[in-house]
Amino acid sequence: MSRRVSAIDVGSNAIRMIVADILESAPFISIIKKFRAPVRLGHDVFTNGIIGPASLEIAKNTFMQFAEINQKFQVQNYRAVATSASREASNSTEFLNEIRNSSGINVELIDGTKEGQLIHLAVSKEVELGNKKTMLIDIGGGSVEITFSKGSTIVDTKSFPMGTVRILETLTKRKMNENHLNILMGEFIGELTSHIYKNCDHDPVSFAIGTGGNLECLGQLKLQLLKKSPKSFLTLAELNEIIEKLRAYSIKDRIEKLHLKPDRADVIVPAAVMVQTIMRQAETQKIVIPGVGLRDGLIWSMIN
Repeated sequence: MSRRVSAIDVGSNAIRMIVADILESAPFISIIKKFRAPVRLGHDVFTNGIIGPASLEIAKNTFMQFAEINQKFQVQNYRAVATSASREASNSTEFLNEIRNSSGINVELIDGTKEGQLIHLAVSKEVELGNKKTMLIDIGGGSVEITFSKGSTIVDTKSFPMGTVRILETLTKRKMNENHLNILMGEFIGELTSHIYKNCDHDPVSFAIGTGGNLECLGQLKLQLLKKSPKSFLTLAELNEIIEKLRAYSIKDRIEKLHLKPDRADVIVPAAVMVQTIMRQAETQKIVIPGVGLRDGLIWSMIN
């Protein structure tokens, strides 16, 4: 017997929803449909510390549509979570109350550790981890979660406030551009290096695993820009090449010629440089892109 569920991820760059059927006995998940609304809450929060009225209205409309989707698809249970931008907004309680009052959907505010655990849960169902030591990198709009695991067991997980939208806002604030990304990475890297060194020094990782829309986009760009397949993994050398080629395109050209969404075109290089930096620090040459993320972890968390 199956059960129809949905999961909503209120991120810093977008709000995403997934509708799925859970077959409890197997257990097995069948994805019915995915939805994405380009609501950049991080722009408000990382600039002014609050979610502004315009973003609040767009978010409320999005959630009212999601409530209709829950009805249309006859969803029996749902789980909705909010991450980095919502965590940091000074009006987060008011924001989540407004969402609940207008749509009837209750959103949980989760910390970076919980976020890392849910993403790892999704990955462990998709990637054959065996007894390998892996490093999971989730690049979000507001934060980056780095989780080390041995097989399916989490060894250490930590969240860093260095997501793509946050980096974009910092560059704008300082009147800098993409060419200054390495300077910015140098400022962010201290604590990150300690986390990687602590977990990799005597026990290196077999490979990295990348989650989030930016990683999936980089996999697609491997096919487009390098004419190489499959898109389910990248080597560090391929990533370096993609970054070099992407830098040659203006944001306008990334939208028109590479057909990237406008809210992906401006963050894809910061995301790629971040992954490149982390892989170099961990001295790993390969990153697997399983195409799952926080939403999938939420679905798995609803089993039993």
